[in-house]
Amino acid sequence: MINKTTALKVIDLMVRKKFQELPDDIAFCSNIFMIFGLPTHRLKENPTFWIKKSNSYDLIITRDPKCEIPYGCYARMNQIFIDTEVRTKNTNVIDVGRSFRDYTQKLGYKDGKANKGLAKQLLNYVTSSIKLDIKDSNPGHVSGIHTVVAKAWDFFFDVPNPEQLTLFEGKIILSEDYARYIHDHSVPLDMNMIRCFKRNPLALDFYRFLAYRNNELNKTISFPDHLLFQQLGTDQEAIKVTRNRLKKILQLIRIYWPVNAKFEDGFFELRPSPPAVQHRLSSKTPITITNKNAVDN
Repeated sequence: MINKTTALKVIDLMVRKKFQELPDDIAFCSNIFMIFGLPTHRLKENPTFWIKKSNSYDLIITRDPKCEIPYGCYARMNQIFIDTEVRTKNTNVIDVGRSFRDYTQKLGYKDGKANKGLAKQLLNYVTSSIKLDIKDSNPGHVSGIHTVVAKAWDFFFDVPNPEQLTLFEGKIILSEDYARYIHDHSVPLDMNMIRCFKRNPLALDFYRFLAYRNNELNKTISFPDHLLFQQLGTDQEAIKVTRNRLKKILQLIRIYWPVNAKFEDGFFELRPSPPAVQHRLSSKTPITITNKNAVDN
């Protein structure tokens, strides 16, 4: 009988092999839990779960009975902030501050217009669960992964009065499996820079994909761009439109980060580039996991 750590490594390799991620010249991001193109808009009739299908897998996000499937830019901003906190502080415990103003400033917001949306999508995100069913042509072979995002959360956000202080800092405790995936595959990003794309969900997904995949990249990679579109969750029936949108987004990204990437002849090419955020490098310290079922103040 193998222990949990060994089992997680086996599952990770299995997922990466299924996505042809093991060769260095394949550009799929192995952390499909973070880069999978969340819905861009609120889903009609608030379904219990949302499925993203591809030729290789079915990704299923299930909501809490009191919440919704996370969607839009605010969900992505919360997600990117949490990923960055895990990667720089090496912990699965996320401090969200003593007031909602504290939290919005952590995300790079300076006004109150986004408060309601950010609070709503944060709760949608941390209360959701994620399941990956991996498709295999071999008869009888069934494999997959299932995890919750957070196993505990304790925060009080007074959205109408964002400066209202609480006695203790609010916290979110991510599940161990999810936190380890973030720590192993993500890189820290600058929330103030991320705000430049805060109204464009595709730009947020594309920028994060580039930043993560460029991390420790040591040679040029090139692959059919429809694989990138699939990774980002875009409409496969509108390839030309998607390609043109991403080309324009890439031009904007280069204003802030000289990433060496291009679309050409139906392929996407990425060359080794400077880190997306050079002044905030990720720590090489192993992650420390807090195993608690509740948040203690």
